Amino acid sequence: MMGFSANRLFCLVILLMVVPVAASGAPVIRSLSTAEPGAGEVFDVSLSIEGVALGGVVETLPAGYAFAGTDHPDDRVLVRGQQVAFAVMNDTRITYSVRAPAAGSGDITGQWEDFLGESDGQVGAAHVAVDGIETATESRGDNPPAQEAASPFAALAAVAALFFAGRGGRR
Repeated sequence: MMGFSANRLFCLVILLMVVPVAASGAPVIRSLSTAEPGAGEVFDVSLSIEGVALGGVVETLPAGYAFAGTDHPDDRVLVRGQQVAFAVMNDTRITYSVRAPAAGSGDITGQWEDFLGESDGQVGAAHVAVDGIETATESRGDNPPAQEAASPFAALAAVAALFFAGRGGRR
């Protein structure tokens, strides 16, 4: 049996090994095939996921940009307006396609949640601009946004519910 000081030393060593891993960075990183798509062009968005065994990612596309598909399983994807939710189950990469509008710019933003690790956070924003031309957005001008977006985790909860409901009958 270890003595009190040996226990403290053991706990300190474990803590020093775990803290750098937990603080090493965001578990979800986004990359784009291009940040300056042509008008109407389809481009790819890749999400690199690290250390999320069960959770999800909700991506929000800029106004005018449209979700164009993914190779992620259909029963683990939910699209509502400008938001796309992906259920994550030991996935290391999710790639999806986006169709650019005739003109427009904005940020693709996202949030992730790790259900088992009980943590969540933001995916760093990625700026896109059709043909590299910046446009004024409704939220930057004098007009307020037409509608507030619903919580992205509501969409994520819906994807999780659909997935688990579909799994319930399989044995």
